Amino acid sequence: MLARTLMRLADRFKNRHSDYKHLFEPYVGSEMVSIDCETTGLDPKTDEVISIAAVKINGRQIMTGDAFEAMIDHRERLSEDSIVIHRIRKQDLDNAVDIETAVMALIEFVGNRPLIGYNIQFDLKFLDRYTKPLLGFSLPNSAIELADVYRKAVVRKQPDAVPHLGFEEILGELGVPVFGRHTALGDAVTVAMAYVKLKRAK
Repeated sequence: MLARTLMRLADRFKNRHSDYKHLFEPYVGSEMVSIDCETTGLDPKTDEVISIAAVKINGRQIMTGDAFEAMIDHRERLSEDSIVIHRIRKQDLDNAVDIETAVMALIEFVGNRPLIGYNIQFDLKFLDRYTKPLLGFSLPNSAIELADVYRKAVVRKQPDAVPHLGFEEILGELGVPVFGRHTALGDAVTVAMAYVKLKRAK
């Protein structure tokens, strides 16, 4: 996280006069964005993103009517194992877009809002692989890890507690239903629901 912060500061200086300088400005507002990616594997250096989704959170309201979702045409990289996990088949990508189009549309949707996700660094590593060649920088948005928010909430109430930080365990403890597990939009909405539940409890 520290390395990413330092990189963001350097990128902000480089882009102080560019068309993307607004992405580096501190966000002023009440919205944040829950984000998730589905990929062909777990290695951000060699695997590919096949689905990206994002949904805005405004205070305690999840704006599902204004969600972002893109399917990316990386069908040649699909394997039987990845299909079993996210249930995206080659024929499901017939109307998919290229990764450059998807990433640019995502950036327009997100703007400079803070991002939240579960294991969000995993998603950001994949997205950085595409944004760097396209724009010359990694996504500059501040990032919030749902597991950290949950852990702090538990420890605040029970200082000696050692909370389980698995996604299903967190959802179970919060009483949040699983919505479309292992789909990008489903996981993004589920993370948003868990975050709002934590904020209401606080």
